Amino acid sequence: MEARILSQGVSEIRNRYKTIDTIIEFGIYIFIIFMFLTKGESIRNILIFGNFGLWLLTLKRRENLYLLKEPVSILFWIAMGVSIFSVFFSIDPLFSFMELRDEPLRSVLLFPVIATVMTEEKRLVRASHVMLFTALLIVSIGYYSYLVHSIDVLKPDTPLMHSWHNKFARYLCALLPFAFILYFIWKRIWLKIFLIISLIYSVVALILSTSRGGYIAFFSMICVWAVYLSREKGFSLKKAFSIIFVSVFLVGTLSWVFFSPVRERMSLLPEQLSTINKRMDAWLPGLYAFRERPVFGWGYGERIFHQDEPFKGTPYKKAPLTETYQGSGVYEPIGPHNTFLKILFHQGLVGFLPYVALILFAIWDFWRKTGPRSKLKSYFLVSCVSVLIGNYILHSMLAVHYLPHLAVILGFGIAATGVHEDSHY
Repeated sequence: MEARILSQGVSEIRNRYKTIDTIIEFGIYIFIIFMFLTKGESIRNILIFGNFGLWLLTLKRRENLYLLKEPVSILFWIAMGVSIFSVFFSIDPLFSFMELRDEPLRSVLLFPVIATVMTEEKRLVRASHVMLFTALLIVSIGYYSYLVHSIDVLKPDTPLMHSWHNKFARYLCALLPFAFILYFIWKRIWLKIFLIISLIYSVVALILSTSRGGYIAFFSMICVWAVYLSREKGFSLKKAFSIIFVSVFLVGTLSWVFFSPVRERMSLLPEQLSTINKRMDAWLPGLYAFRERPVFGWGYGERIFHQDEPFKGTPYKKAPLTETYQGSGVYEPIGPHNTFLKILFHQGLVGFLPYVALILFAIWDFWRKTGPRSKLKSYFLVSCVSVLIGNYILHSMLAVHYLPHLAVILGFGIAATGVHEDSHY
């Protein structure tokens, strides 16, 4: 009798933990949907802090906490932890400390929850569905803005979501590789057709965004998938790349002929190449300022980049400005427009080296763990690798990326490595 009561008690506790895990899981899905929207900041905060609080309640019973001690995880903790040095050595310590509440804190709360909760294939499959839905949502907002507001390039311009075309392209590139996984999961023909139409719908939106950084990132992602599929499916890599280059040429030609914004944007490339579309206005002063404080940087927080003090010892003397329009004579502040420069400026080599090590090691580690045994696991890891290369290496050279988004990608990568080989979806 006592044994039965004990067994029932254990079963009830397990059911409670399972319920909490399910709540956390769907909280992650809702966060993914709201992750890229302009509205919903309070909802995002509730989801981040609420999920982390529930995760702490179940911490003792989690058997996969070893995932948080994996090399990629350790590098992540180091990269986040060194942010504290940018407070101690900041020119405005109080401001830098308050800024840690944004990107670093949110990243630290997101990463362990995703890495340990999403370690089931059925949950990863559902995550792929959510990412496809989110991609179609932001693309549809982009098309609505483009057609109704008659803007020059396709980008979201509504109260629900407003972002510059470059950022929109980054968001899309972060979602599409995970949505593409559904092609290998869905078995019904009509679902595959729906996915192909959805991907074409999204890629056309990416083209109309005229984000050249987005083009480069997306092309690199296609190449990563081509290498993986040629290895696992026995495709000829030479033929795969031939098809890719021919497709890019055809799509580029059609875009040039039929989409005037693309034609105008690309025609400016030779003229803008010398200044990397005015980014040199920020890069050169930023590099000079980094040389003044190369070890710990000037302190965490975007505002410091726009203060004159870090640039007084440089040839520029003042914070970077750029001309609003060529020949206008009106100048406005400009950000670093480069993730690596941003880290060098704010955190110095102490922040830069762990960050670069994290990205490069994660790419290597996730790639080597792909294989034929668990296909879904491999698909997720390849998606993570493609996003890390496309967004967090190539596109990061032209734009500043939001750190919590990287925490989400790394979290899913670690979760995929922890998927049991005998699980089914």
